[in-house]
Amino acid sequence: MEEHGAAKCLLVASRNVGKVAEIRQLLADYAVKVIGLNDLSDSAAPAEPHDTFADNARHKALQLAERTGLAALADDSGLQVDALGGRPGVYSSRYGSDDRQRIDKLLAELADVPDERRGACFVCVIAIACQGQVVGLWEGECKGVILREPRGNAGFGYDPIFYYPSLGRTFAEISTEQKNGVSHRGRALQAMLEALRGGELLGHPLR
Repeated sequence: MEEHGAAKCLLVASRNVGKVAEIRQLLADYAVKVIGLNDLSDSAAPAEPHDTFADNARHKALQLAERTGLAALADDSGLQVDALGGRPGVYSSRYGSDDRQRIDKLLAELADVPDERRGACFVCVIAIACQGQVVGLWEGECKGVILREPRGNAGFGYDPIFYYPSLGRTFAEISTEQKNGVSHRGRALQAMLEALRGGELLGHPLR
């Protein structure tokens, strides 16, 4: 168990500094210290052995909670493309060795798909585990359209080809604040915050 107090820490299963900072900001009004994997001496990330977002999120949160003795938050997310039967789904981050390769592969698979059939949905599931059990599970979705070529330089992953009709731009063409307000992860985190505000999550450790 790390030196952080279990009752006041929430471990985010990520080395992504931006993601940890985002969650830390969202929980700024709560008596909880948010840390990431980079803050631990043993920073190994749990595997994602399952074929659903929810099962992977549960697995990672439980593994980290057991390993560290801390309350742990984990998420699993990906892109589901209608014309590909939901692929790449849970394998979104493993669809290539980097973002460029993943985007190129996806666009090649959709080359002959007409514009009206290029619908897609980003999905994120967040789980929190504490003392050997999952104490909360939340899901967020964001629907859009896959373009035929990348647009924009912001964001990461599939953002440059994910067009969000309500804003008339791709996720790589909008600010981080705009994206957090409508994205799959932002919506899952907001659902989590609603549970916190209602006093339904973890009781005293996060209040």
